[in-house]
Amino acid sequence: MISLFHLPIAGAICLLLIDKTRAFQFHPWKHPSCVAAQRIHTSVALLGSSLQNSPSAVGTTNIKYPTLRGSEVDSRKIVSEPLLALRVGHVLFASEELARQSLDKLTTAEWNFEQMASVLSNCAETREEGGNIGWVNLAECFDDPPTDDQKNPNQHLDLILPPSARRQLLTTPTKPGDVVLVTSERGVHVVQVMDVMVDVRRLSFVKARNNSANKQPLVYSNDMEVGGGSSNAMKGSKLAGVLGGALLDGSDDKTKVDLTYKIETMGCQMNSADSERIEGQLMSLGIRPLGDEEFLESVESSEQDAGKKKKREKRKPDVIVLNTCSIRDHAEQKVYSYLGPHAKRKRAGEDVTIIVAGCVAQQEGQSLLRRIPEIDLVMGPQYANRISDLLEDVANGNQVVATEASHIMEDSTKPRRQSSTCAWVNVIYGCNERCTYCIVPTTRGVEQSRPVESILEEVKELVDRGYKEVTLLGQNIDAYGRDMIPKRKFSDLLRTVGAVPGLERLRFVTSHPRYMSLGVVDAVAETPTACEYFHVPFQSGSNEILKAMGRGHTREKFLSIVHRIRQRLPDAAITADVIVGFPGETEQDFLDTLSLMEEVKFDNVNTAAYSPRPNTPAATWENQLSEEVKQDRLQRINELNLQHATERRARMMGRVVEVLVEERNVKVPTQVMGRTRHGYIVYCEGDIDELRGKLVKVKISKTQRYYLTGEITKE
Repeated sequence: MISLFHLPIAGAICLLLIDKTRAFQFHPWKHPSCVAAQRIHTSVALLGSSLQNSPSAVGTTNIKYPTLRGSEVDSRKIVSEPLLALRVGHVLFASEELARQSLDKLTTAEWNFEQMASVLSNCAETREEGGNIGWVNLAECFDDPPTDDQKNPNQHLDLILPPSARRQLLTTPTKPGDVVLVTSERGVHVVQVMDVMVDVRRLSFVKARNNSANKQPLVYSNDMEVGGGSSNAMKGSKLAGVLGGALLDGSDDKTKVDLTYKIETMGCQMNSADSERIEGQLMSLGIRPLGDEEFLESVESSEQDAGKKKKREKRKPDVIVLNTCSIRDHAEQKVYSYLGPHAKRKRAGEDVTIIVAGCVAQQEGQSLLRRIPEIDLVMGPQYANRISDLLEDVANGNQVVATEASHIMEDSTKPRRQSSTCAWVNVIYGCNERCTYCIVPTTRGVEQSRPVESILEEVKELVDRGYKEVTLLGQNIDAYGRDMIPKRKFSDLLRTVGAVPGLERLRFVTSHPRYMSLGVVDAVAETPTACEYFHVPFQSGSNEILKAMGRGHTREKFLSIVHRIRQRLPDAAITADVIVGFPGETEQDFLDTLSLMEEVKFDNVNTAAYSPRPNTPAATWENQLSEEVKQDRLQRINELNLQHATERRARMMGRVVEVLVEERNVKVPTQVMGRTRHGYIVYCEGDIDELRGKLVKVKISKTQRYYLTGEITKE
C-alpha cells in the first residue's frame, strides 16, 4: 500500500504514470469515503489519463503548468491540492425545469445570482442573504456515520443543504464560479461555488535553515477555523526572529515591534495588481511600508572624545519583496543583481526577510535557493494573496518554496492600492494559449475566471471608497468565463460591471485577436462607462510568422477587429504589442508588420526584440536571428511607432476633452496629471489636492509624442 497523504500531488501523479499496473490505495484520511479524498483521487486519475494521451514535446515534464498546445488546461484536473472547504450559495427550486430555466438566465447575465436567490429561492433561511450558505467543509464522510468522538463538520447545514445534496456537490470536481444542479428532499438546488479554502502550507516545499536552532522561538497557539479567513493555519507554531513578532501582533505576551517592508515590482499590470495584494497581506500582519526618508539613531563610543556620540543612518527595510517578471531576456540575472545587497545584509547578521515573488520565482523555484541561500520565501503569482500563510513557516526559521498549482482564492485582506482614483481588478488569472515564444502559461498557470459576483463586490466597494475608474485585468481577458460551468461571456461581464452605480470609467486589458469577439466591441460602444480604448496585441503582420508563433489568428482576422472598432467607435484609441526578430522572420515578414502598422495607425505599440525564454518551443529552434538584425528592425519599427503616436495625438489639438485627474505632475509641481478616455496623458495647471479624482474639461493647446497639455475650461 502507498499512502500519498503527505506527498505533493505531482509525486502521486508520477507514481501513477510510472507503473500503471501497480494497484495502490489512496488514504489521505482514515475514512476513504471522505469527500476530499475522493476529489483528489478523481483529479489524479483524470490528469494521469490526459498526460498519458498527450504528445511528447517540449514542456511535457511540467505537470503543474503544461506548456503544450493541446495539453490539459482544465484547472479542475490540474489543480489537485489539499482543499479544506468550499464557500457556496444556492437557489432552491421546486422543479428541475424551473432550475434550468433560471440557470440559462444566469448564464446570459440577465440575472445575477444574488438577485435570483432573493426573488426566486424557496429557501427562507438564505433568501434574504442572497442565497449565501457559507463554507462547506470537505472533511465530511457520508458512508460511515461519525462516532461519539467525531462530529460532522457540516451538520449545521442539514436543514439548508441536506447531506444528499452536499454529497453530490462535494464529490463533483468544481472551481470558483461554477454553478451545478443538485437535488435533495427539499427540491432542486442551483449551487454556485464562490470561493475555495486551500491549505497552502501543505502545497509548499519547506527547508529548515541550518542556523534556525540558534533563534529564540516565540510560541503562538491557535486553531484554524474553516471560513475564518485567518492566516494562522497551524496550532502551536513556533515563530522565530523579528518576523515572528509581526505574526504575533495582537497577543498579550509579546513586545511590540515596528517592522517595515519594501517591495519592488517588475513587469506588467498583473504584477502591479499582485504587488497591491501582497502589500495588503503584509500590512494585515502589522508590517508597514518603509518611508523614503526614515532614519535610525544609535549611540556609539568614541575613544577620541572619551564619550559617546549619536550615529544617524538611513533605515533599511526588515522585509524585502521582489515581484519579478520573466518576459524579457536576462530576467534571472536582474533578480540576482537586485538581491545582492540584501543578501549581503543577511550574511552580516541582520535579521532581514527576503521574498522573491512573481514569474521568475515560479520559473526558477528551488534553484533560487541554491543560487542565493539567503532567500527566505519563493512564491509564484498564485500565492500573492496568501503570503501571510507562507510567512509562518519562514518565521519558524525555514526556507519556503510555493510554486505548486493552486486554485486562486479570494483575498482575505484588502489590497494596498497605489492610487486613490484608479484601481486594477483581476477577472481572470493564467492563460491557456500556447504561443511558442511565451513563458506566461508556465509561470501563471491555466485560466481561472473569478465569479461575477466576486468581481462586482470588489468594484462596488471601490466605488464606495471614491474610486472613479476600474481596469479589468487578464492575461487573455476575452477568454473570461470559458473555463466556468456553465460558460460565461466577457462581453456580458463588461456590461454588468459597467452598470455599477457611481463608476465613471471602465477599461480592460489584454485582448487576444483569436478570441476577441465583435460582441466585445459592441459592449464597449453600448456601455457609457466603457472607455473608447482597446489594447489588442498583433505580434506580427506576417501570416507565416503568426503561424510559427502559434497565435491562432491571421493578419486578416486582426484587421477585421480593427475594422469593427473603427465602424462602431471611429475615434477610439487602439494600442498593441509586437515582436520583431522572431526565429525565421525574413525581411519581407518584417515589412508586412510595418505595412499593418501603416494600415491601422496605432495610438501606441509596445515593441520588443524576440528573446528566447525557458520552456518555450521557439527557444530551441535553429533559425534564430542575429542581435544585429533584431536591433536594426527594432529601431525601424520604433521610428514608425513614434510617427504614428505623434499623428494620433495631433488630432486632439484644440479639442475639449474629459480628463480624470490622478496625480501631480512630478516635473512641474503646479500642474496636475490625468488621462482622457482614450488613455492619453494630459497635463494642465491646477491644485492636486482640490482636483484629484475629479473629472474636468481641458482644452488641448499643445500635443507631443506621448502626452497632451491644455487648460481647464468650462466649455
